[in-house]
This record gives sequence, C-alpha cells and structure tokens, in this order.
Amino acid sequence: MKKTITRKRKIVYIVLGSLLIILTGLRIALPYILLNYVNKQLTMIDGYTGHVNDIDVALYRGAYTIKQIKLDKTGGKVPVPFFAADIIDLSVEWKALLKGRIVAEIEVERPTLNFVSGPSKATSQTDIDNDWTKVVDNLLPVKLNRFQVNNGKIHYRDFHSSPRVNIEAGEVHILAENLTNAGQIKNTLPSTVKASATVYNGTVNLDMKINPLTTIPTFDLNARLSPVKITAMNDFLQAYGNFDAETGTISMYCEAAAKDKKITGYVKPIIKDLKVANWKEDKKNLGIKVWESIVDAVGWVLTNKRKDQIATTAEFTGNIDTPDVNTWVIIGQLLRNAFIQALYPALENSINLHSVDKKEDKQTLLERIFEGGKAKKNSNKDKK
Repeated sequence: MKKTITRKRKIVYIVLGSLLIILTGLRIALPYILLNYVNKQLTMIDGYTGHVNDIDVALYRGAYTIKQIKLDKTGGKVPVPFFAADIIDLSVEWKALLKGRIVAEIEVERPTLNFVSGPSKATSQTDIDNDWTKVVDNLLPVKLNRFQVNNGKIHYRDFHSSPRVNIEAGEVHILAENLTNAGQIKNTLPSTVKASATVYNGTVNLDMKINPLTTIPTFDLNARLSPVKITAMNDFLQAYGNFDAETGTISMYCEAAAKDKKITGYVKPIIKDLKVANWKEDKKNLGIKVWESIVDAVGWVLTNKRKDQIATTAEFTGNIDTPDVNTWVIIGQLLRNAFIQALYPALENSINLHSVDKKEDKQTLLERIFEGGKAKKNSNKDKK
C-alpha cells in the first residue's frame, strides 16, 4: 500500500516538475518569440520597414515592453525615421479589469515622429497607410482603452528648401482615456484626450472629447498656442515666403466639432508687434528688400493700431473630407480687427456639437465686418 502511494507521489512530482520546466522554458523563450513576431508585423506596413531591438515580458501585470523601436520609409531617400521610441509598454488596464472589463493600455516613452516634405513622393513622408492600424490590432489582442505619451517630439522637416526647415514640437504629452468606454459613461462623447507641447518656447494645449466607437468622426476640441516669437520661425518664412521677421509674436486659437460627416470650427491667428523690413541693417539684395517692404506695408494696413496686432478668424464648415473655408469671411475679420475692433486673444467658446447642425449664416462681407447682419435679423424676429 505504501509503495502504491509513493509511486503516485512520484508521478505527481514528475508531472508538476515537467510542467514547471515547460513553463520556465516558455517564460525564457517568450521574449524571443514576441520579438520575432513584432518584427514580422512591422514588415506588414506598406512602404515602411520596422525593427525592434528588445522585448521584456512581465507576466505578473499582463504586459510586455517593446524597447528601441524604429519605423523607416523604404527606399532610403528620407534621412530620418517616420517613427521611433525608446519604450512602448502594452499591458492590461487593471483599473478597468476591476470593473469587469478586459481592455489594454499603451504607454510610450520618448517617441519621435517626423513629417517630411519633399519634391516627390519618394522624398516625402507626410502620412502612413492604414495598414498600421491592423499591426496595432495584431500586437494588442484586446481593445485599447488608455493611451499615454511622455516626453515626445514631433517634427516637420524640409531637407530640400533653402534654408532647410525643421519645426519641432517638444515635450509632447498626450493622455487619451476611456477609449472603449470601459467606464460606461452615458454620454455622446465618452472619451477624453488632453495634449500639450512646447513650440519655439511657446506652449500648445489641446482638450478634446471624442466618441472613438463610431466609424464617423465625432468630436469636440479646442486648442491654443501661447505667444511665440516670429523670429524663431525665420527659416520657415524665408523658405516659403522669401522674407523674415525682425520682431513680432504669434498666438493661435482653434475650436472644432464634427458629427454625421459634417464639421465646423475656426482658427484664429493673432500677430502682434510685427516688423519685417529693416533697410538700415539688412544686407539683402534690393528685390528682397522691396518684397519685405510690401509685406510690411500690407501688415501695417491690416494692423489694429491701438492693440498693434493683425488678426483674423478663418472659419470652416461643411463635409469633413472637404470643409469649405470662406475667404471673404477671413478678409472681413482682418478688416474688422484693423479698423473697428481688435479681436480678443482667447478662445471664443462658440463651437460644440450643436454648432454642427446650425445652418450657415449667409452674411455679406460688410455685414461680417460691422456685425450688423445678425443683430438686424434678430431684432426683426423680436418685432414679429
């Protein structure tokens, strides 16, 4: 009897020992299996090739960490990667798991995104094929609910302009939460996105509410850029405008909302203390000096003398794929800012999802300038 018990114990020990050895072997081999799998997936993006240096696995928190990832455009004609990051951590979101929802979160450390403009498609990288979404789905077996970016960089580069252009947004921080509505919020826009970055020592802030569960873009956002010295943008101005600035700052405000394939919103740039031409100190040729004087003169005409600012509101509305921008409205706002009342440097808080359904106000240019059209129409309605 004792021999039978001893034999059964041995069998149990052998089975448990074998399982332990197999699991240990799998744990050791898993990072290499995942590394091979991830690198294979990165070859699936059309026009790009990717590589990952290393992968760590943390079974206790249901996560794996991708280290040193890089995505380059094929052909070798773009000298910088489209995307690179030190660390991408993909894991189960425990906060949602406690509520009975199995969803994932991604945290990206020190990523860099390079948009490149060039004279041909081979020398440009301004977008990426939709294949990348399939790759993300393959790398993440459950739905993404939370996405965070820490200390990132976004560049706009032109290696073929003269001078070369490199506009950088640094210290990029993004936090997107409740992307699958794991919090079960009963709201048209259940998810939130908050982002910030530094641009030429100014600060960009974005707040957005979205519904990522719909196939049609549905969102409400506002963004603002604090004053930036225009002189820091002189490479860009010289490359694309053939002039540079001596003094001045620019700030920008934007609101937009979209639903049912329609979008509405505005962008409001405000330029203060602008000076372009400097005949005494500039050692430029006569043609460039004359052109800069023309730019200066136009700027002077459109400047509100009391506030010393040039400003307009570029409104857009219509189909989300091809929104209409009314040039006459932009001109009207420029003239109104210059001669009647300076536009206020702040968000107007006039755009939301309800704004998308409003019919376009058919005002004339003069009505836009003097803003008498709306008041007149409303007073007529009140009389009736």
